[in-house]
Amino acid sequence: MGVLDRDESMAAWLEKPDGSRVPLSGSLSIGRHAACQVVIADDRVSRHHALIHAQSKGELLLVDLGSRNGTYLNDRRVQHPIRLRNGDRLLIGGALFIYRQSGGAGRGGTTIRSTRSTTPDNLRSAECWLLVADVVGSTQLLRTTPPDDMAMLMGQWFLQSKQLVEAAGGTMNKYLGDGFLAFWPVETVSLEGISKGVDALRKLQEAAQPPFRFVLHRGMVSLGGAASLGEEALTGLELPFVFRMEELASALGEASLVSAAASLSLKEGFPLGTAGEHTLHGFDGKFQFFRFC
Repeated sequence: MGVLDRDESMAAWLEKPDGSRVPLSGSLSIGRHAACQVVIADDRVSRHHALIHAQSKGELLLVDLGSRNGTYLNDRRVQHPIRLRNGDRLLIGGALFIYRQSGGAGRGGTTIRSTRSTTPDNLRSAECWLLVADVVGSTQLLRTTPPDDMAMLMGQWFLQSKQLVEAAGGTMNKYLGDGFLAFWPVETVSLEGISKGVDALRKLQEAAQPPFRFVLHRGMVSLGGAASLGEEALTGLELPFVFRMEELASALGEASLVSAAASLSLKEGFPLGTAGEHTLHGFDGKFQFFRFC
């Protein structure tokens, strides 16, 4: 195991049977590989087995990364990213943890108390590339795929996507059950970098394991620290815009959609075809969209 801490001021932690604690001050990787933040020396544990992902508003999600022997939450194998609640039991190989949070009142308590306020003083505006990906036909996959196979399929896809996004300088910001939101601040990534990430995701998409769609947008967002978790929180109208884009891609049966704002930069690196003008729920007017050719 990694080094454990007994800091009583922590907002959330994993508790071992002996009472020692693994503090959760941000996202936490768990596995057999030495690079993981929590290393479990157990042959039943995969090299990169699971992830506890810090999301905005104090949410912590448990994500299995396609492990062969599974990650178990309250005796059930994890198939999709799932929100942790006070008192949850996590079993990874032979290692048992209890998820705890300060101020938690049983399984019903889900809010992690903030130790740092997010105010206009610690928010900043930045232009970002925003990417939403979503598995196609996940309900049908659940019906036709054995649960253990489904858990491995989804977990491996999340792991591969995470590695591709991060290799291109991006950040996995949210896991969404059968999808994810990733972002790249324009000031920190070159066009070559974002092109590399998009190209890698398109190649992964061709493998269709599982089939998924993705949409790409570029716009201004507000970035700030999610309370007490050390992670960036994204806010602003461009966030609902990119999620509405994903809904549109689903309705149109498109494997990908690119907004007009994103296309202005991408058109030099990728051939784009028009996907027409469309309305988006909650937004006025029509918007031009493109697809990768």
